[in-house]
Amino acid sequence: MPLVNPFRRRRAGLLAAGAAALVVAIVAAVALTASPAVAAVWDTLPGTPTCNCVVKNGKDNTYRAVFGYTSTASVTGTIPAGPNNRLDVTDGSTPSAGGLVTTEFEPGAHPATFATDWISKDTTVVWRVGGKTASGYWNQSSCGSDVMLPAGGNGAGPLVALLLAGVVALFVLWRKRRKAA
Repeated sequence: MPLVNPFRRRRAGLLAAGAAALVVAIVAAVALTASPAVAAVWDTLPGTPTCNCVVKNGKDNTYRAVFGYTSTASVTGTIPAGPNNRLDVTDGSTPSAGGLVTTEFEPGAHPATFATDWISKDTTVVWRVGGKTASGYWNQSSCGSDVMLPAGGNGAGPLVALLLAGVVALFVLWRKRRKAA
């Protein structure tokens, strides 16, 4: 019976563990970033859009309007971004809302689902969604510490973190393999 080099056996075990960890990371990333099925696409918003407060920057007289909504529906629905779900400003341009307006509407009150980028204090921004409107303007009350601003990003953070963890794991395995050789 031929003897198997113990380093080869150990190396094969490390490679198998690394491959398994990478597969688990990919499956978890897909599961974490998958969005649940939405019940319906709506033309009208069953509820009210809101802009209860603004974040002010007194240094350059700009502000961010913080929008939310209250839905009276019993199920989650969507209103896609576009002509029936958009931001308008008084000067006729379309401001950026950190890249997105809210498109998925869950039942209940959601006071801060997105915020605009910084806009001039002389400008009013209007969220037009599902046949209803909410306006943000400089003179509104400032958001207090009880209002959590929505996180920026596109939702790919968990995927990036898991992929980075996989790369680190492969590097560690490669380094151990080199030391063993």
